[in-house]
Amino acid sequence: MKTKHNLLLGGFVAISAIIIAFWLRKETPAELLDSKNPVSQTETIDSNLTPMPSVAQTPKAAAGTNPPSTSGKRYAELGVLEQNAILMEIQKQELPKIFQAMLNAERLEHDDLKQMHLQTVFADALKIQKPTPEFLEQMYQFVINATNSQFERDLLIGALGHAATKESVTLLLRLAKTAPDVKVREAAASLGGLGRPNQNVADLSPILERTWLETSDPILIGSTSSAMARFGTARGVELLLSAALAKDGRDEERQQEAQSALQIVTNEDAVPPLAARLKDQAPASEVVKLVAPILAGTNGTDGQQALVSWLQGRPENAALQIEDFFVNHIRIDPFESAWGKAIDPAVPFANEENRKAIREALDRYRAGRKQDP
Repeated sequence: MKTKHNLLLGGFVAISAIIIAFWLRKETPAELLDSKNPVSQTETIDSNLTPMPSVAQTPKAAAGTNPPSTSGKRYAELGVLEQNAILMEIQKQELPKIFQAMLNAERLEHDDLKQMHLQTVFADALKIQKPTPEFLEQMYQFVINATNSQFERDLLIGALGHAATKESVTLLLRLAKTAPDVKVREAAASLGGLGRPNQNVADLSPILERTWLETSDPILIGSTSSAMARFGTARGVELLLSAALAKDGRDEERQQEAQSALQIVTNEDAVPPLAARLKDQAPASEVVKLVAPILAGTNGTDGQQALVSWLQGRPENAALQIEDFFVNHIRIDPFESAWGKAIDPAVPFANEENRKAIREALDRYRAGRKQDP
C-alpha cells in the first residue's frame, strides 16, 4: 500500500508548532492587497499597519484593532478569563477586522499566543459569518501575494481548512489549482482536517467528490480520498470503491489512494455500496478481502447484518474470514447485532460450518469479556 502524502497543514496542532518555532521572528508589515483591487467600505483588510496607541491612550479599542487588556499586561501574561474576554470582543467584529486582528497580534504586539488563539477565533467566525465575494477575493489575493510572509499565508490556509465551510473549501481548492507558488498550492491542496463527522457533509462532500473525479494532482487525490472516506457518504464510498477495484490499471495513483482511504470508513451510510459489492463474491476473492473488513468495522448494526446475510448464502467455508472479523474489525457488541441471531437454527445457512464458526467466535468473545476487569 502506498505511503500517504504528508499533509503540510495537519490542523491547528501543526500551526501551533510553527508559531512556537518562529516566536522570535519579526515581520515587516506587507501590503495585504493590490491597490487595483478595490473592495467595499464595510469589509476590507487594513493594509496601513500603523503602530497602535498605548493602552493608556486608548481606553476603548478602535474598530478593527485588538482590544487591549485593562490591566496593561500583554495577552500572554493574562489569565484565561481575561484572555477569553478579549477574544470574545474580537469575535463580535466583521470577518476582515478579525483577520486584521490576527495579523496585528504578531505584527504589532509580537504576541504569538494571541495570534494562535485568534486564528481559532477567525476560523470559528467563518463558520458563522458568510464571507462576501469581495472578502473571499481579498483572502485569495493575500495568500498569493509573495510579499506576505509564508507563515501568515499558511496561517490563513489553516484557518480556512479548520472552518470547513462551502466557501472556505472552495477557496482552498481555487488556491490549490491556481496559486502561482507551488508551496501555496501544496498547502491548500492538503485541505487541512476536512472530513470530520461534525462538518457540513451535505455541502462539502459533493465538492470533494467532484474535485476527486476531475483532479490529477497527487496531493488533492490523497486529501479528497481521505475526506470522502471520513464522511462516508454512499456516493463518496461508491466512487472510492470503483477506483479501488478497477482492473484496467490506468490510474494506479488513484487506485492506491482509494484503497488506503477506504480503511478509515466507519459511517453506516457507507453500508449499501459496500454490501452491494459482496454479492456473488467468494470469501477468498479480492473484493471480499477489501470490502468485508470495512463492513465489519462500520458503526451500528447494518454492516454486521450485511455480512451475516452474505455468509448465509455462501457455500464455501468462511471460518477464517469470520475469525478475522471478530478479532480485528467489529466495533460493536456482536450479541446486539445479526451475529448473535445467526446461531439460531431457524436462520438458514448454505454451509453449516459458517454458523459453527460464528458460534465459536461468539463464545470466545463472551469468554474474553468475562475476563475483562
